[in-house]
Amino acid sequence: MPLINIFVAMKKLFLLLSVSFLSYNGISQKLEFDFIASSLNETILDDYQFIKSHFLGNEVARKVKLLDLTYKWEDPPTPTRSTTLVKIEKQPIYFAIRKVINPKFYKNKIKTKSMSKDEAKSEMMEILDIAIMLRYQETDELESILRGIENGDQVLEVFKNQIELIYF
Repeated sequence: MPLINIFVAMKKLFLLLSVSFLSYNGISQKLEFDFIASSLNETILDDYQFIKSHFLGNEVARKVKLLDLTYKWEDPPTPTRSTTLVKIEKQPIYFAIRKVINPKFYKNKIKTKSMSKDEAKSEMMEILDIAIMLRYQETDELESILRGIENGDQVLEVFKNQIELIYF
């Protein structure tokens, strides 16, 4: 009889631990990053005469170019390599944002009337600002989350609900 009581007690303990573990993992903790206004400075864009247009307007096109300048850089040719090599820093963040920047993503939302063009522009500007500010911060945890993301809606979910900017 005591063996059965021990078994029942262990079963209850296991269930309790399982539920507490699942509830702990279910709580989405926000990732905190610093708000760095200087990283959003667009004066560097004055050197560029051509910025590829975007269907959401010139402001979005300028932010997309700023994002590219922030995350991408060119390694010049060397004596052993005759071509320029484009390097991308923090690839999981950059490629996740590219899923949202893709014109098809917001065009479909506007077409299905789930979002207006102004809402799409506002949301994209916010996401781009966050991505630009993250470039020079510690983002290992965010990068690991973004590696498993397959579509733009999931990227938006992470950027809107799991990232908190700290203003100091």
